[in-house]
Amino acid sequence: MLGLLKELKNFGRVRANAPLAKYTTFKIGGPAEWLVEVSDNDQLVALLNFVSGEGIPYFILGGGSNLLLPDEGLPGVVVRNLVSAARAEGDKLAASAGYSLGDWVNLSVAHSLTGLEWAAGIPGTVGGAVRGNAGARYATAQGELKDFIISVTAWRDGEVVELTAAECEFGYRDSIFKHGPDVVLAARIQLAPGRTADSLAITQQIIAERRAKQARAPSAGSFFKNVFLTEWKRDPAELPERFRQYQKIAAGWLIEQAGLKSYRVGGAQVSSEHANFIVNLGGATQTDVLAVAEEAQRRVYDKFGVALEPEVMVVRP
Repeated sequence: MLGLLKELKNFGRVRANAPLAKYTTFKIGGPAEWLVEVSDNDQLVALLNFVSGEGIPYFILGGGSNLLLPDEGLPGVVVRNLVSAARAEGDKLAASAGYSLGDWVNLSVAHSLTGLEWAAGIPGTVGGAVRGNAGARYATAQGELKDFIISVTAWRDGEVVELTAAECEFGYRDSIFKHGPDVVLAARIQLAPGRTADSLAITQQIIAERRAKQARAPSAGSFFKNVFLTEWKRDPAELPERFRQYQKIAAGWLIEQAGLKSYRVGGAQVSSEHANFIVNLGGATQTDVLAVAEEAQRRVYDKFGVALEPEVMVVRP
């Protein structure tokens, strides 16, 4: 153990048996066997090379949103990516994976660039946004990160590689990074020149809208993905017009229609404010949250024949 501790100290700040709940927006998660906080990109790459070469299990932790960790904690090394840097290159923005997505939006406004307004108020980091192909839809702005990606820098099997948007295999809240060991290191996006005042007003409006619908208790944000209209086998006239226009059905609407709003198991509850949020009322466990989520899936399927797919990354023990 002392030998491993000495090795890990070469890459960043190291702590043993570090509680992870404090680093997640859900406030759920047991201890990491080893938590290594890395703030330099070269050290991050070197650490990934080391743990993979030694066969040590590892997990990458960014902003801790959109994530449900196990109460038992995680074995091996949890790498907390604090590599935070960004720059503007004309109408392009580049950022490291540990950079705040919200700060990236602010940087675009500061440089009179438009296109990223829809991401205002979304918690987490650039790396997490790339991994999950973050997106949002508002009356004033809409988009998905894939629409703007020029390239993604990633760690892959001991090498640093540059991937095009096509090579990232983006889908709805999905990418190649969700299905393999590749680790996002940085991303570069293409925006368009725009008037700063307009962009600032739109971002402020979107932040206000997002805050108004978000749950006040700790959560991981929207727990389930919205459902493509093609998966609806009943009469489309049963659906609100906005879903037919958008070609997606809000998961929160389905859950609410199934009578699950405020449904509770232990310390976890379907939010009374937004039915696609499962909130931690205090002392909730991963088991509590999954019991609520599974009941939502069961009732929605029984009522509508629609299968809800989690958007939140659930890390099993």
